[in-house]
Amino acid sequence: MRDDAQPRREGYLPRELRIKLYGDVVALRRGGLTYGGIVEEVRRRYGVRISKSHISYWIRGMHSPYNGRRIPSIELLKPSEELAYVIGAVLGDGYAHMRRRTIKGYNHVWIGLKARDREFVEEFGRCLAKALNRRQIRPRYRRSSGRYVVEAKSKTLYELLRKPVDLDRLKPYIEHSERCVAAFLRGFADSEGSVDKRSYIRIYNTNVELLTYVKALLKRLNIESWGPKLQTRRGTVIRDPRTGKQYMTKKDCFYIYVRARSIMNFYRHVGFTIGRKQRRLEEYIKK
Repeated sequence: MRDDAQPRREGYLPRELRIKLYGDVVALRRGGLTYGGIVEEVRRRYGVRISKSHISYWIRGMHSPYNGRRIPSIELLKPSEELAYVIGAVLGDGYAHMRRRTIKGYNHVWIGLKARDREFVEEFGRCLAKALNRRQIRPRYRRSSGRYVVEAKSKTLYELLRKPVDLDRLKPYIEHSERCVAAFLRGFADSEGSVDKRSYIRIYNTNVELLTYVKALLKRLNIESWGPKLQTRRGTVIRDPRTGKQYMTKKDCFYIYVRARSIMNFYRHVGFTIGRKQRRLEEYIKK
């Protein structure tokens, strides 16, 4: 719903404040206070004046400061393991995208993931739905690319995850608890991690600062790693073993790898959602 109502004399208030006012107005009315009484109480609490018609629109559900956004601002996002996983996956294979051509009044921002592993996309969809407090988001299969896709519209998550990545903005959600740290690392490892035939765990990215941060988070879980180390230089021609197509890398790519003595801790605290990676890890553990 549109939120046309606004305090006429004070100008257009920030969304976060309007949401607080909205909650108080509804609660005060349910408590039996008159419109005039609500005007005075809001002025006493917040130092702003709202009109009786403004209050009426809110009480009758004609307008709302939420404006169709389930979580209307970054400040109202609640840290959780699911949100931490989404952040990790988006910083890897996922995306936070805004369409270039937009129409006023419509939400043209997307948070999504495209991947060949169905379980990875399903887990991302589950966590995305939980983080946005909405119903289950089911993945779709695209034959043209041979990938599963899951997407959701969220301007708030886009503002949090848009590039260039701002780690300081993300840290309160990633480092909220040890479980959130582990969930973030799992999402990032599902996106950017690999387990080779010798069970070496490597995590790749073009952002050295991000990999250094991931290394520090692994250390917090008593998982030792080495790097970052250059893997591929910008301009290198690489052949995709699955499609046979060749392409030239646009950025330097770096990696860190988990030391052998910490693989058990990685398995216990982080692990992989993707079955083929987790199975290789478990095979090493059994040895």
